[in-house]
Amino acid sequence: MSADHPTVTQSLPLLDTFAFSQSSLQAYADCARRFWLAYVEQLPWPAIEASPVQEHEAHMRLGSTFHLLVQRAEVGIDPERLSDGLAAPLAGWFSAYLRHRPTDLPTHFVEVERVLTIPFPNAPAGSVGVAGQPPYRLAAKYDLIAAEPDGRVVIIDWKTTRRRTDPATLRQRLQTLVYPYLLVEASAAFPWGPVQPEQVEMRYWFTAAPSQPVTIRHDRPRHEAAHERLHQLLAQILAGRSEADFPKVADTPINRKRFCDYCIYRSRCNRGVMAGDVSEVGDADDFFAVDPDTALEFTLEDLPELAF
Repeated sequence: MSADHPTVTQSLPLLDTFAFSQSSLQAYADCARRFWLAYVEQLPWPAIEASPVQEHEAHMRLGSTFHLLVQRAEVGIDPERLSDGLAAPLAGWFSAYLRHRPTDLPTHFVEVERVLTIPFPNAPAGSVGVAGQPPYRLAAKYDLIAAEPDGRVVIIDWKTTRRRTDPATLRQRLQTLVYPYLLVEASAAFPWGPVQPEQVEMRYWFTAAPSQPVTIRHDRPRHEAAHERLHQLLAQILAGRSEADFPKVADTPINRKRFCDYCIYRSRCNRGVMAGDVSEVGDADDFFAVDPDTALEFTLEDLPELAF
């Protein structure tokens, strides 16, 4: 891996305690202006991300409830008790989980809703940036990590999207880079670690296609490519000084449909007023809406006991 990392300075007006995540990095990769508005300015904007808004918001709430049900089932609460009184579509989703939960997962160590974090840029333990400032951190919250001692590790991400996301699209998502990379780098702190990249796989499981999960295997070349890509993004972000250094995505019909139509800042950026149709997208990751009160998804104050 390259030893060249961006020097951490305080020129970019991020909080000293800011922690990067796959969401904030994806925001920058999709549209640098999104990152500036959401994570630097933390700008509230009175717009909806998809229409009809009631349908979209209801689906998001159901997704959160499904994740909570699965979390409780994974820690041993009786599934019959959990499923009692559930209505559609939640009842169908949970039933699909019970019928199609992968049977080949490691069983010795199971981590549920686990947050991992490492220094970012990833430097030797105890290193600091200029002027004694600590590096930023990279953090992720995992739906499920299943591991064997000195063996295979499987990351599961439960998806309640309206349709199964195309595997090629998932391979391009920063989540697919961040989650395995971060796990390998943090794994020495676990009883089942450390692990090598070849021992890790990322698996997306869909309520819309419970028998067709998408599995993406990690390996050394992918790990090194992830390292370079993530640190390249970090260097580009930290090189910015003002809003002008964070340009909008190019104004093309494809970009408007893919990015702007589902971004709460579209009217501020003169990229339209009406929200995109929720039925035309299958993945919540296609939307971009940030609650300013929680925009900084992870901060160092949240993570002192989780920092590896």
